Amino acid sequence: MARRVFISFRFSDGEKYKTKLCELFDGETKVINCSENEDRSGMSEETIQKYLYSKLKTTSVTIIIITPQAINHKKDMWGRYDDWMYDEIRYSLEDRENNRCNGIVAVYTPEAKEMLMKETLHTCDVCKQESTVSTIFDVDNLFRKNMMNVKKAYKTNPCEGIYDSDKDSYCSLVEWEEFKKEL
Repeated sequence: MARRVFISFRFSDGEKYKTKLCELFDGETKVINCSENEDRSGMSEETIQKYLYSKLKTTSVTIIIITPQAINHKKDMWGRYDDWMYDEIRYSLEDRENNRCNGIVAVYTPEAKEMLMKETLHTCDVCKQESTVSTIFDVDNLFRKNMMNVKKAYKTNPCEGIYDSDKDSYCSLVEWEEFKKEL
């Protein structure tokens, strides 16, 4: 069964990645690309909301392209979110009438990696095993707020503060090259 996908990205530095994904999806029978190229600059907030709801309503997965410009959401002078990407992610996560929440995959670009995480060697106090762990920085983006958020009773790894990236997050964080290989 094909997945209907919406791609959320920051136009300023993510358009080339979105274009590349669309090219990859065009040759893929398991993906139906529902992304948009609509210029929303002249639309009212209400029109944009209806437009995005109708677009996202047909999808089951939202791919967020994390570039340096997309790491933190933009805010207005009063500290309120003023960001298309924020709205697209929020609408993807909302459980609305005649719609369910989308699955979320955050794909980070090579340029964004150092702004997102660092890798260190860690020895667990509980199980005494040594492993390489990625520490993901606390950035102001909704994808981050939906990572490593599983309830303790459902957590895969019993060690405090260590999460399984494939099983303990609502939103998966995937490196760009790895994501492309999986298509």
